[in-house]
Amino acid sequence: MMKRIIQLMVIMSVVVFTSVITASAQQATTPYLILLRGNSVPARIAQDIENAGGTIMHVIPQVGIVTALSDNPDFAALMSSVRSVQEVGFMPTESIPQVSAEVPADHVPTSAFLKTGELWGINRVHAPEAWAAGYTGSHETVVAVIDTGIAWNHPDLASNIVHVACYTSAGTVTGMVTDGVCNPYPSLSDHGTHVAGTVAANAGGGVIGVGPELGLAGYNTFENIPDCGVCSYSSSRWLAMIDAAERGFDVINMSLGSLGQYGGQGSNGLATFVAADSRVASLVTSLGTTIVASGGNSGVNLNGTLINVPGGLPGIVNVGATGVQPAPRYPFEGTFDIRAFYSNYGASITLSAPGGDCGQIGTCDANRPADWFEYLILSSIVAPNPTCAATASCAVGYGWKGGTSMASPHVAGVAGLVIDASPQLRPNQVVSVLRRTAENLGDRQQFGHGMVTATGALGLD
Repeated sequence: MMKRIIQLMVIMSVVVFTSVITASAQQATTPYLILLRGNSVPARIAQDIENAGGTIMHVIPQVGIVTALSDNPDFAALMSSVRSVQEVGFMPTESIPQVSAEVPADHVPTSAFLKTGELWGINRVHAPEAWAAGYTGSHETVVAVIDTGIAWNHPDLASNIVHVACYTSAGTVTGMVTDGVCNPYPSLSDHGTHVAGTVAANAGGGVIGVGPELGLAGYNTFENIPDCGVCSYSSSRWLAMIDAAERGFDVINMSLGSLGQYGGQGSNGLATFVAADSRVASLVTSLGTTIVASGGNSGVNLNGTLINVPGGLPGIVNVGATGVQPAPRYPFEGTFDIRAFYSNYGASITLSAPGGDCGQIGTCDANRPADWFEYLILSSIVAPNPTCAATASCAVGYGWKGGTSMASPHVAGVAGLVIDASPQLRPNQVVSVLRRTAENLGDRQQFGHGMVTATGALGLD
């Protein structure tokens, strides 16, 4: 039996999407966000942008947003004078962490992962008890993973993927095809494949997700952006969010975000960005889609002037990450939860879920235990590479990662099970159920309303 590759991600490198929103360091070509007055786009806006020295990137008519690129330092001032324009700001990009190490693993991928306790996060949210009661989800309920794409050739994911698409500055692709410009298959990172496995892997090869029969929609919004690397423009994400909602998908998971600070140096564009993201989120929830997002991995208190976007916006389930002690198993004698040291905290955190750490409290230094990686979250992975991605045939496997990125899909999976059982629920009602039934972990500043559980949310406790 061939060995499979397990990816180990050092927690300190898992600062997922925490680039500070700033307007102080302009690039040669700068992305701008143009927020229009009202939820419409006037026909003349293209000419106005051209006159100001810009080129349109995305037009989002449903919410009155246009994004553009320009190397004109006066672009924002010129566009702000246009009568139809409400605000102009800089548009941040959102980056993903890089894998820090790869090592071979000898044990064979089988569904015994759950039985041996290596999927401790799935056990911690009490998903197996929900399955035993008949709640496994169905393809009538779809969770859209807006990320780096999902490997649809992975045996644990293939049967549950019902839709894939790609939104980038280069174009749009819908369906399981590639065109060399915009590729919905994960050619740059396996982050989305790992996230999707926690939502709805079906143990076709080795791992199982919270809702093993839920439908999955994979959206790839990431591309190579100068001076950023593998990143996503926010407007690419907004287009994906709106498309998912208009298609009637029930839950959106976004294991991504940006960290901003009101009143700080270079933060004059933050309010514009938050206003635009709020417009998109409001539209998406009005269409019946529940939004779940990661709370961020900077280890900071989000009270006061700090905000993580989109998780910190009203109506979005903002998820913090937990680790488990004393062993990377659940249940285990003396088991207790800790806030993962990298996880943001504060009043804006809605819920907590397993995100993993290094088996230590408050650090991930050289004294970590030999089995430190098992304290992270095990899920599906793919070896992204442009060559194999062109034929959607990259090698797949299983690996551990850690972060609020890994906590968020636990919550999205539970939300999917709730909606599948009660499809009449509106997003605000789904959020209310999740908050009301969360397992109390103590300090709400550290854990929000507590640990999400499938049994609690489904009324099985």
